[in-house]
Amino acid sequence: MPSTGRKLELRLLGPMEIRYDGRPHAVSAPRLRTVLGTLLLRANEVVSLQHLADSVWEEAMPADPANQIAACVSRLRRTFRQMGVEQDVLVTQQPGYRFVTDGVWLDTLAFRELREEARRHQEADDPRRALAALRSALALWRGPVLSGAASRAWQPELRRWEEERIAAHEARFDTELSLGLYEDLISGLSLFVQQHPLLERPRAQLMLALSRSGRRADALRLYHDTARLLRDELGVSPGPELRRAHERLLHGAEGRDTPEPEPPAVPAASPAHHPPARPARPAAGQPKVPCQLPGDLGEFVGREDETRHLLEVLAPGGTTTPVALVVGPGGTGKTALAVHVAHRLRSVFDEGQLYVDLRGLDTHPVSAEEALARFLRELGLSGAAIPGSLDERAALFRSLIAGRRMLLVLDNAGDARQVVPLLPGTGSCGVLVTSRSRMTTVPNARVLELGVFGRRHAHELLRRLVGDERLAAEPHTSDELVEYCGRLPLAVRIVGAKLASKPHWPLHKAAARLADERRRLDELTHESLAVRSTLELSHQGLSPAARKLFRRLALLEVPDFSDWVCAPLLDAPLTEAEDLLDELLDTRLVDVISPPGSTRPRYRLHDLVRLFALECLREAEPKVEWEAAVQRVAETTLALAGIAHRRICGGDFTVVHGTASLSSVPSDVVERTTGDPLGWYEADRPTITALCLQTAELGQDELAWDLAATSRCLFSVRFHFDDWLLTHDGALAAVRRQGNRRGEAVLLLGLGDLYLTRRQYDRAVPLLEESRRLFHLVGDCHGYALALRKAACADRVLGRPERALARWQECLPLLRAAGDLEAQAQVVRWMAQTELERGRREEARAFLRDAERLVTFFHGRSAAQVRLSQADLHLAEERLGPAYEAYGRGLRDATALGDLSGRCAALLGLGTVDVRRGGLPQGEERLRQALDLARSIQDPLLESEVLLSLAAARRAAGDAAGSVALLRTGAALCRRMRAPLRLRRFLDALAGHSAEVAGSSTT
Repeated sequence: MPSTGRKLELRLLGPMEIRYDGRPHAVSAPRLRTVLGTLLLRANEVVSLQHLADSVWEEAMPADPANQIAACVSRLRRTFRQMGVEQDVLVTQQPGYRFVTDGVWLDTLAFRELREEARRHQEADDPRRALAALRSALALWRGPVLSGAASRAWQPELRRWEEERIAAHEARFDTELSLGLYEDLISGLSLFVQQHPLLERPRAQLMLALSRSGRRADALRLYHDTARLLRDELGVSPGPELRRAHERLLHGAEGRDTPEPEPPAVPAASPAHHPPARPARPAAGQPKVPCQLPGDLGEFVGREDETRHLLEVLAPGGTTTPVALVVGPGGTGKTALAVHVAHRLRSVFDEGQLYVDLRGLDTHPVSAEEALARFLRELGLSGAAIPGSLDERAALFRSLIAGRRMLLVLDNAGDARQVVPLLPGTGSCGVLVTSRSRMTTVPNARVLELGVFGRRHAHELLRRLVGDERLAAEPHTSDELVEYCGRLPLAVRIVGAKLASKPHWPLHKAAARLADERRRLDELTHESLAVRSTLELSHQGLSPAARKLFRRLALLEVPDFSDWVCAPLLDAPLTEAEDLLDELLDTRLVDVISPPGSTRPRYRLHDLVRLFALECLREAEPKVEWEAAVQRVAETTLALAGIAHRRICGGDFTVVHGTASLSSVPSDVVERTTGDPLGWYEADRPTITALCLQTAELGQDELAWDLAATSRCLFSVRFHFDDWLLTHDGALAAVRRQGNRRGEAVLLLGLGDLYLTRRQYDRAVPLLEESRRLFHLVGDCHGYALALRKAACADRVLGRPERALARWQECLPLLRAAGDLEAQAQVVRWMAQTELERGRREEARAFLRDAERLVTFFHGRSAAQVRLSQADLHLAEERLGPAYEAYGRGLRDATALGDLSGRCAALLGLGTVDVRRGGLPQGEERLRQALDLARSIQDPLLESEVLLSLAAARRAAGDAAGSVALLRTGAALCRRMRAPLRLRRFLDALAGHSAEVAGSSTT
């Protein structure tokens, strides 16, 4: 989206809009708008006087058109100068004029740039970024080009732009199909087909989406409806693409035997005056959906019989899901075999391969819930769309992959509880599990026991690691090495890696170290002792400072980490800590797990490496130093979370802090993240959660609850409900152990807010009331007011508006005393919304004036929400122009902040205005987008509001049955939320339908 700095912004994709420096400006004279629109449609090109005259005067041409056009251009130049535009955007150039876009943002150009960006991403085999670019391009459209001011002379340009819009939609649908986003796609495609009933390609795409989501009967019905429509309207039969889709459905292929090549090609944006090409068909053989597999080992050797057995077990096609379980002791190469076989099966399971390391032997293994969340995100769901419970996640996952040829690799499973919820439900999928346990309760599992290498394969592995020259120089010694290793793959690999990392070592030196039986177990045992002895050799080569970092990295109970954590761990400057981390990387004691060139690289200690480092730590440092190091990292995380919180809220508002000192936080770490604190949050969210739990376990309850409370706003805006619940539950247990009443009050407030956000009022209200009581008990007036204001929010929804207003009035003086501007603005805005719902517009207006005054002192989420409330007031007063403008600004603000609920509310408002203005297609499209968003963030309150407006739109379109169905859905939502006032609105609307039907019958 364009910047709101000092820039001229022009929008043609919809009604003409002009902004400069973020402020709207109008060109009201019809003739001026026509001249400007004609020039903008051919921006950067010379538009002849004749074409300009034809555009302005379609029939009765005046005697002096050139002079009158010149006068119009002069007035337009003056208008732009009055706005403050310094550059000359209107240039005289024979045989007419040219609009120059240097330094100008024009939505038509932005649309084509985004389409070109999508094409580049598609060529780079990055369909997700291509899809994001296409969605951004289509989001620029607010209606037909220059709607409401069209000239007959514009028709060729307008048709070309509509063709480009259709092509972009079709490319978007193709890309969503390639990513397997069938369920999300169906609603959007269905609406698009209704709006463009005679376009055949979208109907073929919808057939494919329906069939791949398990709705084959609906897909066949759509084909027959399409054939009938084309016959009745045009007298033609379906074209080749529709017929091919139909034939695939009849043969049960669902597009797979003759696959839609993936990913689809995205057409480049068309230059002006040339019709855009239709989307090119993608080249055959390109990969489909995700492949999460680690790379196959170049030095993989042997296991031919085992590989053949697994390939047979995992052949799809039966009625049950094939499950192969590779079991054996540590060091036998279970993971290497599983990954190797999975790569062999990619052509069989051609719709995707999912991989997760379950870390079953870790102190904090990956739960089935977390594994499912990862898989669902990889399949295209946002964090907000992922259900909360294990059963719901498992059911949704099974639904998404039902009938698809996908392979799951579940590595390092600890027990069946980790595995069973992840199993697909259809025989088209396969599951490959590695574990040290046989896990006999896993359904349909075929177990393969993995033992040590044969001599030939052990030699081959050593040769690939060490090289032919060194083995040939000491052939007998290589035999000794293999036997000393007991042909255990991990042991051979360890010895080979040692020799490869020390090219100056002769083989006999390694053999001599292994020859002593008293040391051999230390060198070769497949459990931690073997790893410990090997790692000790590398550890001894580290500098003392690098050893300290290595030891202390093991303290962090995180799956992976960023480089900045090294500074507080050592209490050292960031650059020094980064140099020491590089030393660990060079010795392979730390792994880089992010892709090359990543702007936010992530690092990890292997599980066994971490155990070794912990042993070193216990020998070298007292426990008090360990705990101090963890505390410094947690305090730094708290400081960084605070910066991100202030970016969202506009200040240190709506949060109660503990007594944790932040004096030791490294300033260079803070400077590193200041530029993009929200990006830091997205990358290090697992670190926040893990450190909150770890400090809670260490008894650092004050730090734990402060970290949870400070991160609450971030969890809320991004709808990371799992992290919100984990941090608050873990910290709550700690503060209760310590008898920390204030911390308990803060965490109960956070949990109450969580359930309030999820509209679970029966769970939210008791927590908020108890929080309020505890804040009162400890004499914290600010906390008391924050809890009371949230309890009042529940009162408002539960049909107690007077009580809500009274409680908010009680909050305000306490919030003023605390200097909490954002909380004040929120309260006053909620009061305005409540009065507006009661039909008291003047009272609402007065409260909104107070809210607007408050948000002038800060920028953040609440400031954007105040503008949305002002738009609601305009809408209630039928002031549709100001409402539309305010909702548009609210949409831009919410998008910039990543505020999904604010974006939903803005789309709801814009769609409602469109419908009231008579723009039903555009209004319904926006309302459908809002409905999808409300459901994705699991907000039934917002969903009910959208359903009410959507029902009104359907009623205006003459679809009484569709309107009634939406109203009934909304009424059911309100009943579940126990929201009587909102329920009454749905019941009244349903009663209105009944009255209309009765009136029609009487007539």
